[in-house]
Amino acid sequence: MSKFGSDGAFDRRAGPRTAMQHPGKVLCGAFAWDCIVRDQSDTGLRIQMLSSATPPGNVQLVDLASGYAHDVKVVWQKDREFGLKIVKSHDLRGLAPSALQTAKRMWQASQGRVSAS
Repeated sequence: MSKFGSDGAFDRRAGPRTAMQHPGKVLCGAFAWDCIVRDQSDTGLRIQMLSSATPPGNVQLVDLASGYAHDVKVVWQKDREFGLKIVKSHDLRGLAPSALQTAKRMWQASQGRVSAS
């Protein structure tokens, strides 16, 4: 695999990324912003914010298509695109601890079902 991207720039990614167009939510406290997950690797994600909001350094990203929430750290920004390093991932499709209930409710609402679990 070449370490140079299609634009000729050196690619610093540790592993391959999978392109996607998943709807997502960036959560920070009481705030939630819509985004699109553009690509993902084992260690990071690239998102595009749908508003001009700039998330702080550490947030949670909910991938509404996959049912996963990721604790992430913002590592780069270019306009409304952000590179995020995955710190920890959580599967929202089963039982989730209380700290993940907001993320789980958002994911369930996006699936058209909400429960008390």
